[in-house]
Amino acid sequence: MPAAAIVEALRDLWGPGLVFIALCAWLVRRALRAARNESILEEQRVRQSLDADLPHITPAAPPEPPPPRIVRVPPELTGADVRGASQEHLDFVAQERHGDVLWVRSTPTHLAWCERRNLPPHDILFVAQLDSGKIVARWQFG
Repeated sequence: MPAAAIVEALRDLWGPGLVFIALCAWLVRRALRAARNESILEEQRVRQSLDADLPHITPAAPPEPPPPRIVRVPPELTGADVRGASQEHLDFVAQERHGDVLWVRSTPTHLAWCERRNLPPHDILFVAQLDSGKIVARWQFG
């Protein structure tokens, strides 16, 4: 008898239970829609207040890239990749090299180059910090 009573109670509650779940889902959906609408309205209010406070600024045209620099490659560096190196730095490397220079790169304050030396053949990376054409610091790797 107790099992039959439980089945009867579930059968009696099945209809109202489904109605309750459907009502909860509908209320949650309405609450989410109201929250979304409120956030859109708040964003519009903020945008309107910023437009009223700030003058309209037209975006500037993107800057044109600088023309490529033409550098004179010293004869000691013939065959080296010197993309992005300044003339002052190329002259410095031409004086300081002790082997075949593979590549040279430079920034306004630092210079890096790679040399291939023989006996036994190996590559060495050099980095130098320059200030007014003079070495401030120097590092060697390899």
